[in-house]
Amino acid sequence: MKESELGKTYKDGEIICREGEEGKSMFVIQSGTVEVSKKLPEGKMVLRNMTKGEIFGEMALFDRMPRSATVKAKGEAVVLSIDKKGFFAKASKDPTLAFNIVEGMSKRIRELTRELSKYKEDSELVY
Repeated sequence: MKESELGKTYKDGEIICREGEEGKSMFVIQSGTVEVSKKLPEGKMVLRNMTKGEIFGEMALFDRMPRSATVKAKGEAVVLSIDKKGFFAKASKDPTLAFNIVEGMSKRIRELTRELSKYKEDSELVY
């Protein structure tokens, strides 16, 4: 990985953050694509791919829990890291930053709720 003014450049397949690790920062994708995955007993499940402008790892700033997923670069990706102190300093000057984080988290919760309800409906069908 190499440093740039916009963040760090990650090579294809390079891990940005790993499931289970302590999270001390959130990330903003400046360019490229990243893959978010979770370990399962059967192997790895890809949860989603994210691209420029999307934010990940933000839960670490709020809940102090270990990372819930692994994120790696798909192709070359430039990713900006923002620690808790930096986030709160910026959010105090521009509260819309915090709103955007909450809005993004809300969208993901809604997506997960939709997926779970589809799964529940499918599992209740009797053939």
